[in-house]
Amino acid sequence: MSGGRVEEEKEHTKSEMLPKYPHHHHHRQQHHLVLIHGIGHGAWCWYKIRCLLEASGYKVTCLDLKGAGIDQSDPNTILTFQDYNKPLINFLSNLPGDEKVVLVGHSVGGMSLTDAIHRFANKIHMAIYVAATMLEHGFSTHQDFKDGKPDLSAFGNVVKFIYGLGPDQPPTSAIMKENFQHQILYQMSPLEDSTLASMLLRPGPVLALQGARFERTADAADCVPRVYIKTMQDHVIKPEQQDAMIKRWPPSQVFVLDSDHSPFFSTPIVLFGLLVKALASIKCS
Repeated sequence: MSGGRVEEEKEHTKSEMLPKYPHHHHHRQQHHLVLIHGIGHGAWCWYKIRCLLEASGYKVTCLDLKGAGIDQSDPNTILTFQDYNKPLINFLSNLPGDEKVVLVGHSVGGMSLTDAIHRFANKIHMAIYVAATMLEHGFSTHQDFKDGKPDLSAFGNVVKFIYGLGPDQPPTSAIMKENFQHQILYQMSPLEDSTLASMLLRPGPVLALQGARFERTADAADCVPRVYIKTMQDHVIKPEQQDAMIKRWPPSQVFVLDSDHSPFFSTPIVLFGLLVKALASIKCS
């Protein structure tokens, strides 16, 4: 497919998937993972993954991007991707000089990872894209939009748009209508999780996201290993779109997960296992 390794995983019991020695990691081996949500979601969506990782000795940071989660900003005032991604960029800017992190991004959170790779390659051990938009230059070409932008037209009129700049201007934010969320985002996930999500989802700044473009400033980005985790029952970023992005910008590893768009809800133990497997391939530096 891409020269990367492809592995398929199924959901197993917790006892099979959890590390055998969860509390005996040498300090030097304790990776710090920074988890980045997709549009409309927030740090909250990673609660199962954070719990599994922390129980196994990893350090975990879950960030709210601007206008997401408990960040108080109005999404309709966030008009550029640089503004939206500021929480991650500020986090990386403030890391001690010798510290590196592993970035994990879901859905359009992949754009935040790519932005960070281009700007802070020396602070990133690895970038892991989970059902994510992985475009080297962002939305720069027609092909980028074709490969990376969700096409939900088959489900009908499922998105509510908000026109913060006026009705004659492009929409500033969007949110999936509640009665479609489980069917499209969480069809393999527990009903409790999709119900909770329906109470927490916020409009996402679509104008800012569609304007995300990344200039290649150096070859440093090539030094950051990328891992892609495909979601085979994904209604949002369809498997063929994921394949197209993998082919155009090949990662070092590809894992295949039999899940919906939201494996942090539907297959958390397997997703956790794949994250641990990816971390095991990081070269010490």
